[in-house]
Amino acid sequence: MKQLIAFDQDDTINITKLPMDREMAILFSKLLENFQVCIISGCDWEVMKKNDIEPLNELGARINFKNYYILPTTGTQFWKYCGNRNIKLQDDEIKEEGWKREYAHFLTDEQVGIITYEIETAVRSLGYWCENPKGDIIENRGSQVTYSALGQWALPENKHGWDQDLSKRKEIVSRIETKLSSIGVQVNIGGSTSIDVTLPGIDKSYGMSRLIEQTGIKKEDILFIGDKLRPGGNDYPVKEFGIDTIEVSNCEDTKWLLKGILGMKY
Repeated sequence: MKQLIAFDQDDTINITKLPMDREMAILFSKLLENFQVCIISGCDWEVMKKNDIEPLNELGARINFKNYYILPTTGTQFWKYCGNRNIKLQDDEIKEEGWKREYAHFLTDEQVGIITYEIETAVRSLGYWCENPKGDIIENRGSQVTYSALGQWALPENKHGWDQDLSKRKEIVSRIETKLSSIGVQVNIGGSTSIDVTLPGIDKSYGMSRLIEQTGIKKEDILFIGDKLRPGGNDYPVKEFGIDTIEVSNCEDTKWLLKGILGMKY
């Protein structure tokens, strides 16, 4: 039996960029009573806190947050619950509302400046620059710079139709990859409309390896659930890493799956 269930965030447990709904929050509250649970995403901590923690708090019930791990920016940060007890913090550790960041790996200001320039230059030259975005097109998330073609808060239905075959983002990557590798970063295709630029070796398999380090749970005792587990998808590195996976199409699929795991009636 698995000890830990890990999840992709957008389109796996929620609609892109939106908080998990009440039904999903209830399922997660029950799941946390029986399993350790992890969510890994390209989003930053503030977005994940809003999407993945606050909906559980809003249930007004006791939640076993000690079993809950949050990995923002593809696992380059690791947050776990420590409650209100006083603890001594090390260099990269911070505490916020009962949650402790165990580590964070940040890009330098110089790297961020170069990444931002190269992305915008390439996107404009290809004619893909959005003149009326919903939110930031290029966002510095500390340990990751993310390009969101329509803005990070664009409507899910608009995002899903923008680059379903990845061709636009592959064009952009081909323009910037060589230049950015020279400053010690790597370029990965992210969610529906995004490209993530991180330090080398950063993908969801990296996040899973750090999860194993932090928890001591063996690879074979983890199940990963995500919506992009085919080659080229941003969840695929987890499958390549050797963790058992289940692919879903959307968060409704995930609810159905979790009800089965929890032995609930459909």
